[in-house]
Amino acid sequence: MLITIAGFAFSVGLLIYLTVRWQWPSFLALLIASYTAGLSFGLSPNQITSAVMDGFGVTLGEIGLTIALGTLLGYILEYCGATISIARGIIVFFGDRFPGLALAITGYIVSIPIYCDSGFIILNSIRRYLAKTHHVSPVFLSTVLGSALYATHTLVLPTPGPLIAAINFQLTGYLPIVLMLGLVLSLLAAVAGFVWALCVRNLVPAKLDSQNAEEPLVNESADIHFLIAITPILTPMLLISVGGIVGHGENMVSQWFGFLGQPVNALLAGLATTLPLLKYGSAEKLQMCISKGLEAGGKIVLIVGCGGAFGYVLQSSNLTELFTRNSGFVNLGLFLPFVMAAIVKTAEGSTTVALITASVLVSPLLSALGLDTTTGRLLALFACSGGAMTIAHVNDSYFWIITEFTGMDTATALKSLTIATFFQGIVVLLTVLLLAFFLDVIALQTIPFLLG
Repeated sequence: MLITIAGFAFSVGLLIYLTVRWQWPSFLALLIASYTAGLSFGLSPNQITSAVMDGFGVTLGEIGLTIALGTLLGYILEYCGATISIARGIIVFFGDRFPGLALAITGYIVSIPIYCDSGFIILNSIRRYLAKTHHVSPVFLSTVLGSALYATHTLVLPTPGPLIAAINFQLTGYLPIVLMLGLVLSLLAAVAGFVWALCVRNLVPAKLDSQNAEEPLVNESADIHFLIAITPILTPMLLISVGGIVGHGENMVSQWFGFLGQPVNALLAGLATTLPLLKYGSAEKLQMCISKGLEAGGKIVLIVGCGGAFGYVLQSSNLTELFTRNSGFVNLGLFLPFVMAAIVKTAEGSTTVALITASVLVSPLLSALGLDTTTGRLLALFACSGGAMTIAHVNDSYFWIITEFTGMDTATALKSLTIATFFQGIVVLLTVLLLAFFLDVIALQTIPFLLG
C-alpha cells in the first residue's frame, strides 16, 4: 500500500519537476511519469507498454481531430480579422459609457475558440484605444480583459482543456450540459475578475502602455459584419447544445441533429461558416494560419495523448481500492480535484496541462470520493477547472504576454492579474460546492472538511 502511494506521489512530483526545473516539454514529462508510475506500481514491462499505447491511442481517437479542427478555427478567425470585428461590434453596442464592460464581454466571447494569450495579443490594440480615448486606467482594462479571456479559456468548450477533462471524466455524452454549465461558471469567474479590477484600478499605479511589443499579424482593417464574424463561434456551440437536447430520438431529424451535435461535426460546420471570411486575407496568409493552427494543435495532441497514457497506467494500479479503504479520504470530496489542479497549475504554469493532469489523476478516484455519478463527475470537472485557474503568475506564459503588451511591471501584474485569477478560481470552487449542496452530492461531507 505504502509503495503504491509513494509511487503515485513520486510520479506526480517527477512530472512537476521535469516541467518546472528542467523545462522539459509537457508531453515528454507525462510519458516519463507514466513509465515511472507503472514501475512503481509493480506492473510488468508488457503491462506498462500496453497501458501507455492503449491510453495514447484511445484518447487521441476520441479527441485528436476535435483539437485540430478547433485550433484551426481559432487561427482562421484570428488572421482574417474576425476577432477585431467582434470587439468593435460589442464596443459600438455599449457606446462610450461602459468601456470596461464592453472589453470584458469581448474577451469572454473571443476566448471561446482561441487561446487566451492569442486573444489578448489580438485585442490589445482595442484595449489601448479605450484606455487612451476614455481616460480609463490601463491596469483596470488589462485586468478586465485578461481575466475575461482566462475565464472562458479554462471553462468553456471546445477549448482543449475542459474538453479533454470532460472526456477523462467520461462525460462525452453530456457535452451540452458541460458547455452550458461552463458558460455560467465562466461568467461568474469573469465577474470576479472584473470586481477585482475595480478594486485595484486606484490602488495600483497605472503604467504607460508598451509601444515596443510586436502586434499580431491580423487584418485590423477588414470590414467584416459582426454577425458574419461571430457565426463561426456560435455555430459549434449551438449545434452541440441542440444536438444534445433533441438528437436522441429515432426519427431522421433527431438523428441529423445528433450527427451535427458531435463535436467534430459541429466544428466542421463552424469551419464551413468561415468561408466568407477568407476573402479578407491573402492566400499566403491563409496558408500561414493553417500551418500555425496545425502546429499548435499538434503540440496539444501530444500532451493529450501522453496524458491519456498516464491515466491508463494509473487505472491499471490498485490506487482506487487503496483510497476507498481510507474513510478519511472520502471527506476530501470536491476539494481534492481543485487542489490537484491548483498545485499543478501554480507549479507548472499551463492551465491546459493542469486540467489534463488533474483530471487524469482524479478520474480513477471518483468512486472513493463519492463522485461516481454523472452529477458528481460534472462537479469534479469544474472543481478541476477552478483549480486550473489558480493561479497565473511568473511561470505562466500568459502572465508575461500581458506584462509585455501592457508595459506593466511584474509587481503590478502580480497585484492585479495574479490575484484576480486567485479569486476567479475560488469563486468557481464555491459555486461548485453550492451546486453540490443543493444537488445533495457529497457536499455535506466536503463543506465540514473545509471548515475544519
